[in-house]
Amino acid sequence: MDIYTYWLTTVYNIGAVKQNLLLRHFGNAEAIYNATVSDLQNIKGLTENNIGYILKSKNFEQVKYGAERLNRVGISFVGLHDENYPAILKDIAAPPVGLFCLGKIPDKNLGSVAIIGSRNSTEYGQKIAHDMGKILSNENIVVVSGMAYGIDSMAHRGALEGTGQTIAVLGCGVDICYPAENRKLRDAIAQKGCIISEYPPGVTPRPYHFPARNRIISGLSQLVIVVECGKKSGTLLTVDHALEQGRSVMAVPGNITSKYSEGTNGLIKQGAEPMCRYEDIFFMLETTGKVKIATKLTDIPLNSTSNVSFGDAVSDAKKQPQKINVAENEKIVYYSLEDTNPLSIEEIIVKTQESPQNVQYILTMLELNGLVRKLPGMRYIKT
Repeated sequence: MDIYTYWLTTVYNIGAVKQNLLLRHFGNAEAIYNATVSDLQNIKGLTENNIGYILKSKNFEQVKYGAERLNRVGISFVGLHDENYPAILKDIAAPPVGLFCLGKIPDKNLGSVAIIGSRNSTEYGQKIAHDMGKILSNENIVVVSGMAYGIDSMAHRGALEGTGQTIAVLGCGVDICYPAENRKLRDAIAQKGCIISEYPPGVTPRPYHFPARNRIISGLSQLVIVVECGKKSGTLLTVDHALEQGRSVMAVPGNITSKYSEGTNGLIKQGAEPMCRYEDIFFMLETTGKVKIATKLTDIPLNSTSNVSFGDAVSDAKKQPQKINVAENEKIVYYSLEDTNPLSIEEIIVKTQESPQNVQYILTMLELNGLVRKLPGMRYIKT
């Protein structure tokens, strides 16, 4: 680890744009650390506050302690000029000067696709994201997303159920699980891919972190696929970054009456390539000359894969059979649910003949244990 590059990423209130400005001016992070006040004042674009923060952070013992602590907690650091730094990410404007990682960064020679969409999504969008993640993973294509609720989480889960790897990019330190409910997913990604962030450990999520995070998601990917989003969704900011970075963009067509498809349908109207079958992704990757698909998949329909349960198998590429542990008093509700057709609470009550209070309690326990998923409209489905 280059301890000076690590130091530069930890300087408070100095973002990637100014970090890269400093590197271009001084040549390396050690020269920045050793720069005098007058040296820093000669750089156009640095404020007095910026200079003050840089000078205040020059405590080598403290910097050394922070770097050593990363190893103790299992976090690795990859600097911009390190061999393991993703080559594709270096090409973007103001790349992260350093990446904090939980897990192992996939081989830089592998193809990579970002699957993104809104937190608020339909079961249609979630299933497409899940199945797309799994198919790409089985082709050894790295699936990149942001580990948010909805489309992002389902893309990661699908990738974990395949044989490949996935990357989750966070808008906070990698030691912080955001959202907190995704801890099981986060741990599985760290085992079979990696969690990365440009923010040091301990940095909490902030609204302004996520637009910066989004440029890394698109920057790590040859192709960005938008599954579902509204017309004012933050997902579209990632599309803007992708276009600025010269990345290809695809969008999944959706119901023209659904607010969750207004953004994707609008992208297609503006010229984004529609993804009408999974083979379209491989055609796009190969025609751009960026990825060679090992297996020729022909006419794969949108309902080509089933929704496999998400449990211990996510970290096991061999997909061993799963044992579902359901408490005795929860079985009547669990086995009334279906794998593909969501049921309302009223429908579950009719099927089980249980009281509304008991059904609601059992559903809550099953959801906490990761055995069922609550969908919009208070409908439930097995995970």
